[in-house]
Amino acid sequence: EEIIANSSIKPYYMKDGICLILGDCRTILPQLDVKVDAVITDPPFGIGFKYNQHKDHQTAEEYWAWFGPIYQEILRVTKDGGLIAIWQTQLNFKYFWNWFGDDIHIYIGAKNFVQLRKTPINYGYDPIVMKYKSGTPLRPLKPKRNIDFFVANTAKFVTEKNSLAKQHPCPRPIDQVTQIVENFSIGTVLDPFMGSGTTGVACKNLGREFIGIEIDKTYFKLAQQRMKDVLL
Repeated sequence: EEIIANSSIKPYYMKDGICLILGDCRTILPQLDVKVDAVITDPPFGIGFKYNQHKDHQTAEEYWAWFGPIYQEILRVTKDGGLIAIWQTQLNFKYFWNWFGDDIHIYIGAKNFVQLRKTPINYGYDPIVMKYKSGTPLRPLKPKRNIDFFVANTAKFVTEKNSLAKQHPCPRPIDQVTQIVENFSIGTVLDPFMGSGTTGVACKNLGREFIGIEIDKTYFKLAQQRMKDVLL
């Protein structure tokens, strides 16, 4: 239990460096008195999507009024030099530098399968806002692939309809998350919006410690099951 030994938070699931916490990250993060090497997370985008426990905001101003304080807590719990990687929507692209700072880098989370909509130009990637907190970057000395894009295998979400990850409405592709964890971060990774636990699976596969926070009980159970599958 050493990865949160100094915290007042009681984990709901902990084994072999994996710590899962059921709760609202707005409440949990201020109580964490540990520092992590990286925060890699996919929060709601601010496009009006309806989750089980969260009605997404529909304007950029509403979104940042909600996420801005969370981002400040993310900065607080990240070690100096630690990686911060946050999935966002292209609709808010023009706000990223005002929100996250001038030192950000946009990682292109591209997809090999895109659901086409009735629009002249369809979105083929998610922008992932990435930065290292001030200090010496906590990163691998010899990363295998430190390029700012990766084309994920999103087609499998169509072909593998019964997968545990697909039971979440907005699953992240494991290969893309693995690329970011492996090539741009070291040590313990925190995901305050864990969802079905994809970041945790990537961490466990890479032998990394992971702290995940999820507000929804249904999604939390999915993450638990996925962690158990990896741990077997």
